[in-house]
Amino acid sequence: MKKVKSAIILAVIVLFTAILGVADFCNTFPLPKFIENGIKDFNSIGSTIGLGIDLKGGYVGVLTPKLDEGQENADIDELFESAVDILQARLENKGYTEATITIQGIGASREIRVEIPEVDNAEEVLEVIGSAGKLTFEDSSGTVYLEGADIADCQAGYDQDGEPIVQLKFTQQGTKKFSEATAALTSKQLYIKLDGEVVSAPTVNEQITSESAQITGIATPEEASNIAAIIKGGRLELEFELASSNKISATLGENALPASVIAGAIGLVIVFIIMILNYRGLGVASSIALSIYTVLLVVLLALIPWVQLTLPGIAGVILSIGMAVDANVIIFERIKEEYANGKTVTSAINVGFKRAFITIFDSNITTVLAAIVLWILCPGSIKGFAITLLVGILLSMFTAIVITRFIVKLLFNISEGKPSFFALKREVLEDEEA
Repeated sequence: MKKVKSAIILAVIVLFTAILGVADFCNTFPLPKFIENGIKDFNSIGSTIGLGIDLKGGYVGVLTPKLDEGQENADIDELFESAVDILQARLENKGYTEATITIQGIGASREIRVEIPEVDNAEEVLEVIGSAGKLTFEDSSGTVYLEGADIADCQAGYDQDGEPIVQLKFTQQGTKKFSEATAALTSKQLYIKLDGEVVSAPTVNEQITSESAQITGIATPEEASNIAAIIKGGRLELEFELASSNKISATLGENALPASVIAGAIGLVIVFIIMILNYRGLGVASSIALSIYTVLLVVLLALIPWVQLTLPGIAGVILSIGMAVDANVIIFERIKEEYANGKTVTSAINVGFKRAFITIFDSNITTVLAAIVLWILCPGSIKGFAITLLVGILLSMFTAIVITRFIVKLLFNISEGKPSFFALKREVLEDEEA
């Protein structure tokens, strides 16, 4: 009974993995409609993962500064470097982690080139990078009570009625200024302006002493997201105008991604064959676990909003798969060693997983820390590599330690614990012979 139950569970796992694999990688295939007659196209989960310029193309915009006499005599290098940092922060807040921002030209005639991958709405993104980001809270006469520097944090969200808003959190000084402003403007309107344009003009009913406020009256969630990204990114000390913008094609060609997927599939099949030949039943467990790892990784990359896959990002995925294979090899070699020392198959499996855990954890934690540092400190494609590597490593540890062990136990029940099924042999270790 235990053998039959394990076989059924394993069959369900394999079937679920196969279905999820189809959902991940088949870009479009016909599915029957249950309500209407006809055929429905299904977009794969993998197709929802954001792609970088090298794989999908995107938009490029060139920003030229509007310099007055005082700014022309100022430290232009410092102003431009500050502008690049602010624009990078804005785009990352919008989810464009693979955006590339560079300074081109020399002196006061220099420009900023912004390359943004996979842009769905170019106008919205250009609005984000083209905005000066000057936020003010004013009364009807133009008296300024608060500015962008008084905002500690902001996020796009929704109110109780489901309308888009921007939630603001003030600094300590900003909270005091906001309290004074609402006290002075009770029964009057408080105008919240971004670059001189009124984005909200609520009527103040009473003095507000809390450290938070909301910008309401926003038309769409995309507009709320843009406003939040601009405010959070900070104010540009230089005013820019969009000199040109163009759509650019994938730098590696449109076929680069499908070719990478095919190459990865071939590589996985080769790994499966080698693992099965070397470890038999353990290799089968490893192959199933690695298949589960692959389909779950695609799902996670699709769910995480700031992932934009580029060639370095694919390298991070491949590296994490390699470490997942390495974790399985460590476990299996430990199991073989424990069985060779005289333990039973059950005991060898339990002890092998237990003792291999420390080695796997130690070898992966340094990579995790390195990925976190790269994610925090590095911009552009390096950040994309760090994100995919971090997600892949954490998932590989889970699949190696939890999923592989569960599948090995199912195969143990199915094979009735035969050592030959797992390529286990009673051998005296060389160091004991010595």
